[in-house]
Amino acid sequence: MGTKTNVLRLFLVLALLLGLAGCNEATGGDGASADSTKSESKDKDGDTKNASSSGDSDDEKSDSESDSASKDETEKKKPKKEKVTNVNASKVQMGDLIVPVIAEGTIRSRNEAELRTEIAGRIDRVYVTEGQFVKRGQMIARLDDRQYRVELTEAENQYLEALGRLAVDEEKLDSRAATDRLTTSLEDLKDQLNRGVISRKEFQDRQLALEVDAVRDGAYRGDLVQVRSGIAAARAAKDRAALNLERSEVRAPFSGVITNLDLTKGERVNASEVICRLVDSVNLEAKVAVLESDLKGLEEGRDVRLELPALAETLQVTLDVLSPQIDPESRTCDLLMRFKNPDGRVRPGMFVRAAIAGDIYRDRLMVPREAILTRDGRPLLFKIKDKRAEWVYVQLGKSNDRMIEIEKILQGGPLKPGTLCVVSDHLTLTHNAKVKVKKVVEPEVAWAKPETE
Repeated sequence: MGTKTNVLRLFLVLALLLGLAGCNEATGGDGASADSTKSESKDKDGDTKNASSSGDSDDEKSDSESDSASKDETEKKKPKKEKVTNVNASKVQMGDLIVPVIAEGTIRSRNEAELRTEIAGRIDRVYVTEGQFVKRGQMIARLDDRQYRVELTEAENQYLEALGRLAVDEEKLDSRAATDRLTTSLEDLKDQLNRGVISRKEFQDRQLALEVDAVRDGAYRGDLVQVRSGIAAARAAKDRAALNLERSEVRAPFSGVITNLDLTKGERVNASEVICRLVDSVNLEAKVAVLESDLKGLEEGRDVRLELPALAETLQVTLDVLSPQIDPESRTCDLLMRFKNPDGRVRPGMFVRAAIAGDIYRDRLMVPREAILTRDGRPLLFKIKDKRAEWVYVQLGKSNDRMIEIEKILQGGPLKPGTLCVVSDHLTLTHNAKVKVKKVVEPEVAWAKPETE
């Protein structure tokens, strides 16, 4: 009985376990089926979405192509904006074309001197310093003058003493009539000598005889009395003492700048010793040498342009001196151009380059050199007409450093004085291109003012 019961229980447990196992399989199958359903659903959804996305993309592409086509059509309908080139322009000129002669040289002072002492002595005072500007007559230095003042006083006293002796012999003074007769006779004698009537020896002999006779008649008596009284010697001594006193002072002979001053108070100097140098910094001149082959056409009074590279300045002057001789070694001729330098900026010794007005070609049609271009080996320029650049092919003639002659119009003319031509930003310019003039540049004419119609 107990054994049957245990068997029955075991059977029930096995049956229960088998039942549970069947439920689990059924449940797992449903889950797989469900997952499969979900997967299929997802795949269907994905296909649906992909299809939808593909449709949307095709629609967008179609819209984009439509917009692009519409935009191209709009752009084709709008006129393209024409490019405008900004340029500088200058007027065509009619005038004299001057070809310069170029020469180089230096600046020098017109007045330059070494100041020397005229007498020996000790320096009592120095009135100037190195580099100081002095005026004409201004005191430079003074020597000790006490000795010369004493000598002047002595000479003046001797002169007064001699003058007193002369006053005592006043009645012995010469006869005016005798002096007048001697003067007339000597003039006649000189006339005979000049006409060749008498020789030089005869003239001297007869002159001596006339003077002796005149002295006997009372001529020169005053001079003789002065010599005997000592007044003549006293007057000479007085003048000599005054001259020595004047020479103790060293003064500026002209206005200028003191240089090379090496002088100290108390220093002893000899006669004719150099104490400094005086340079006129206002009155200057440029000295240049021109080859003899370039002298043709040059003459005094021609306009000259002086270029000073050290100051980046150019001076307008004239040719003042054309040397009459040629240096046999260098085969050059010296030219001088004088000018004022009131502010002292230009200094003697500076390098200078001179452009001297040489050959003159009258009434020439010309443009600035900047206006000329070369295309395919042919010179041309662009003239401006109705705000457009038109090429003009030309034949060139004479030129200088600023202007060039238009000898002949080959193509694209006419070209008249006053016509604007392009002088900048035209390297890539084309015919009939639209331009805008930023500035009208007036051509700088170095020597002659051109005539513009």
